[in-house]
Amino acid sequence: MFEEKLKEFEPIFYPKSIAVVGASTNERKTGSHWVKALISTGFPGRVYPVGSRGGIISGLPIFPNLKLVPGEVDYVIVSIPRQSILELLDDCVAKKVKAVQLFTAGFSETGKPEWQELEEQMVRKARQGGIRIIGPNCMGVYCPGHKLPCGTSSRVGVSGSVGFVSQSGGIADKLAQIGIARCIDYSRGVSFGNGIDLDASDFLQYLAADPETTIIGAYLEGTRRG
Repeated sequence: MFEEKLKEFEPIFYPKSIAVVGASTNERKTGSHWVKALISTGFPGRVYPVGSRGGIISGLPIFPNLKLVPGEVDYVIVSIPRQSILELLDDCVAKKVKAVQLFTAGFSETGKPEWQELEEQMVRKARQGGIRIIGPNCMGVYCPGHKLPCGTSSRVGVSGSVGFVSQSGGIADKLAQIGIARCIDYSRGVSFGNGIDLDASDFLQYLAADPETTIIGAYLEGTRRG
């Protein structure tokens, strides 16, 4: 089981390529911050900015559509309006993306039935297409050994043996920020938000299987599978 879990999560914590959907020439946009963070931390894979208006960001072309990206895409970071998510998931299935991380918020956490239903549609579509979802409403994964920053921060720190799982993106950001300042060397971390697909139990199982992780910390606001 441990070997299967490590293999399943390899494209999540060690993606060979990342597409950032919601990138823009406007450097104040969150998607643009994500592109810049991946570049500044030295992420070793390919970074593909995607935005409907095209252009150039940090010397990289912005592709108007995910399907126009010329290479394979393992991991997609999403920062676009929630109304466009289902169409994007269709593009992800066509592109054979392995994992989608949704920074986009405004779903079941609003308490409104229509956005809860949208989450359920997202899960159905992703599972039919063989895609794993992280989020929505989250900062996604953090892996110092692969130069994956925590959110849009340019900090990665030194790879170590402490893993963490956080429902809250804000808490995850503080764990990374304060932990790095106090010389806590992390192996992996994740903010999983609403956890509509991959949730706390999935990431805890992965960290338990990970030979580099010897300590696991968690900040949870609840769980579906206690």
